[in-house]
Amino acid sequence: MKSNKIKFIVFYLVLLLNFLNVSAESQTEYFRTNPSIKVGLIFGNGARASFQTTSETGFIIGYVRFDEPDVFYSQCYLDNKKISVSPNNSNLKIINPDDNKILYEHTGQNSNLAVIAAKSPQELPQRLTEFSSGTTGFKTTPANNIYAGAFIYRASGNGVEVINLVSLDDYIKGVVPYEISPNWETEALKAFSIAARSYAVQTIGRNRHASEGFAICNATHCQLFMGSRNATDKTNAAVDDTRDLVITYEGKAIEAVYHSSSGGVTENHNDAWGGEMRLPYLSSVQLPFEDYTNPRRNNAMWTNSVSPRELYDYLINESPQSALFKNNLNSPVAEIKIEQRSPGSNYIKRVTVIDANGNSVSVLNSDRVRQAFSRYANSANMDIFRPGKFNAFIISAETQALNQDIESGQTYILSANGLTRAAPNELTVMSANGISTVHAYETGANFVFDGKGWGHGVGMSQWATQDMALLGYKYDEIIKTFYTGVSIARITSVIK
Repeated sequence: MKSNKIKFIVFYLVLLLNFLNVSAESQTEYFRTNPSIKVGLIFGNGARASFQTTSETGFIIGYVRFDEPDVFYSQCYLDNKKISVSPNNSNLKIINPDDNKILYEHTGQNSNLAVIAAKSPQELPQRLTEFSSGTTGFKTTPANNIYAGAFIYRASGNGVEVINLVSLDDYIKGVVPYEISPNWETEALKAFSIAARSYAVQTIGRNRHASEGFAICNATHCQLFMGSRNATDKTNAAVDDTRDLVITYEGKAIEAVYHSSSGGVTENHNDAWGGEMRLPYLSSVQLPFEDYTNPRRNNAMWTNSVSPRELYDYLINESPQSALFKNNLNSPVAEIKIEQRSPGSNYIKRVTVIDANGNSVSVLNSDRVRQAFSRYANSANMDIFRPGKFNAFIISAETQALNQDIESGQTYILSANGLTRAAPNELTVMSANGISTVHAYETGANFVFDGKGWGHGVGMSQWATQDMALLGYKYDEIIKTFYTGVSIARITSVIK
């Protein structure tokens, strides 16, 4: 009898565990293939008094319900090729901009006005759930940007906001040609398409702009998106050939951040933006194949010089960190101390600015350092110094021996590690008497910002992506170089 009770209890526990597993799996939500995404085009302080749109095939007018935000319900067809939307008290109206005649008024309390370009004048879908170039026509804005999908309009004060409800792949086709060159190698375009898609999917999951009523914005705050005007057959093919592919880490889409050029090494995300290392795939990696020394790349290596007074004026008035400087400095900059560099990348992580009266202020985290000096620094992968002057005895093949001054900012040392810029105020010299250190007899008046790379330096370097493609690397090899320990998976296997 006791044995039977034990068997029954074990059987019950097995059933319970199976039920719990099934329940957990049923509650796990995955992305569907090519999902829709809401992109903020005009919002907040950018709301317009009116917004004009053109379509050669006319417009289908409808609405999107608050409780069904990804479904378009049609109301009527307008044969007009040009319409304008503007506020009408607390509602919205559609007018003919040529004669200001009201064509439609939206008064829905539980929905937003929505408009799609008709695929053809004969089509009037009652209900639409796919917002791709295959199901909708194209709308053109006054800036000549071209968009598939639906425009959702919202009244905002005395203006109107515009959101583009569009399929993910049509969105990516409007990102790729604006974020990188459409003429780059095919494998580079594919790698970037997957990175851009991954970033968008991850942004949907974390609701970055949820309070504003959309998933992602159309500016560099998220990803630059201006519709399909600059899309080419080559960029569209890169998106189509990688359809539904995303970069994942532990089953979820990664935050696939990217930048223009790293200068040969990427940055740890926590050293750029603070906090602990929580995203291991965004760790610093060496990029020996990035051709950042190429003089034809104007964003690879750079040097800028500025006087102490001009630098002070910039820091307190125009720097993105101006409030910090204005509260702490009151005279021209006297000294800039590099207090800490990021491990692995050598980006400046902490810098202290001291003015002529001895006041000081520190800036922490490499991307804030870059932003603080953004007029003079394109990356925190840099040196900041006042060049020292040295008296040197120079012998060259072209001239006789000369006794002349040299500046550390214009002097390079050839070593086993290649060419490196001389230290600001001292040189190590090897002579018949051994190794000695020579100190500068004079320090220059101006501050020099000397660096390489462009952007925050975290994740994918766009130029290194092109360099790898030119060397024959495939898109998956390129992606796994920048993002450590990741996989490439179908979006349908990605957890929301």
